[in-house]
Amino acid sequence: MRWSTVGIVWALAVFVVAVAWWWPAETARSQQERISSVFGLNPPTLDEITHIDLDHEGKHWSFERDDDGWWQVLPFRHRMRGELLSNLPASAISLEVLDAMDGAAPDLPGAASLGLDPPAARIVLQTGTSGTPHLLDLGRRGMAGRAWAQRGGQILVVDGALHDLLEQEPPETWRDLRLFPGLTVDAEQIDRTVSDETLTLVREGRRWRITAPLPTRADGASVLQHIAEIAGTRGEGVMFDEPASLDAFGLEPPIARITAWQQGRSRTLLVGDRVGGASQARYAMVEGVPSILRINARDVDNLLGDPTVLVDHTGTNVSLSDVSGVRIVTSTSDILLERQLDAWFDSGENEAIASQIELLLSVLIDVRAAEVTLHETYPSDLEVATVTLLDAVGGPLDTVRVLRELRPPAGQGRWALENGDRVLRVMPDDTEIPLQPSDFGLPTK
Repeated sequence: MRWSTVGIVWALAVFVVAVAWWWPAETARSQQERISSVFGLNPPTLDEITHIDLDHEGKHWSFERDDDGWWQVLPFRHRMRGELLSNLPASAISLEVLDAMDGAAPDLPGAASLGLDPPAARIVLQTGTSGTPHLLDLGRRGMAGRAWAQRGGQILVVDGALHDLLEQEPPETWRDLRLFPGLTVDAEQIDRTVSDETLTLVREGRRWRITAPLPTRADGASVLQHIAEIAGTRGEGVMFDEPASLDAFGLEPPIARITAWQQGRSRTLLVGDRVGGASQARYAMVEGVPSILRINARDVDNLLGDPTVLVDHTGTNVSLSDVSGVRIVTSTSDILLERQLDAWFDSGENEAIASQIELLLSVLIDVRAAEVTLHETYPSDLEVATVTLLDAVGGPLDTVRVLRELRPPAGQGRWALENGDRVLRVMPDDTEIPLQPSDFGLPTK
């Protein structure tokens, strides 16, 4: 045999061995590709999925994605946290397939014995409005972290990641439990009712007013902080869904209710009884959403705290720069003071002590009351003066009534201001209010 013939034979032999080695390997790789995803070679992506159905533990949930994010639409509508809900389809898509068998194989146990008839859970992923649904049934767990599953006519052996997710994270935990999602400083009105007493806050342009129980000025900074606290409150967890009765939770009728309006839409939170034991947490429910939540004590305080902190604690909301004159009327005097550049003069052209007038204006405009009390009837017997603030042409800007308790020992001698709203703003103990002509260095008539 010639050397050339020997070379050809050896080359053929090497080729045959290479093919023999490559063919099974490629076949095995193709088979692995074929079973590497429970949804076949072209599984859906998270961005493509728009609808999810889940059946688990005898319950059915449906979720849909719209421009506003993910929503639970069955058994009732509820906003979801997309980053938590997406764990379900992500776990399903990435589920590791360890083996795949023909469901009709005679040597396989029955579907019932594998926990697939009926399935322990069923997941359906839908892409778009007309895409083919991707359905996966989960069966019972096996050994070493494995579990049974079924897709179409195939019985699959998968890892237990999806089973773990459904056991550790029930669908209720994927909900957005913000009590007032989307609430901002652009809110238009806040109502808070406790024990049949309602406090109403209404925005008027850039300012807020309290219209009930008494019409009065609201403290803008305190109201904005209150809105931020309301917007930041969340339920600690879901206690019950679709209860047969709300009586057991103190929600029919509720102990308190908070309603917020924004962009013409309202959302109402109902607050009920304490959860029990030493806990100060309470039951709560968003009106129209049949889900009982638990809210912690701190959030209860934020929602239902002392309403007087929302009242404007200053005597008037007039700006100091707008004041060009002051009229002070007491039982013994009537003083008209006008500013001329940096000096102040009475109607007789007597110059007043400017620092005393500045002290009076500071008390009325800047000093915050130490306490605010609401009165159905104005205590006129305590009134000692009225102070009217005037503009550059002598027109009235606002009038503040000045009251004082009896001095010790008959009383505490505290000063208070009232702005025509039956709200007494009790001033700090060290407050001094000049009101008499002598206080301003003016002659007494």
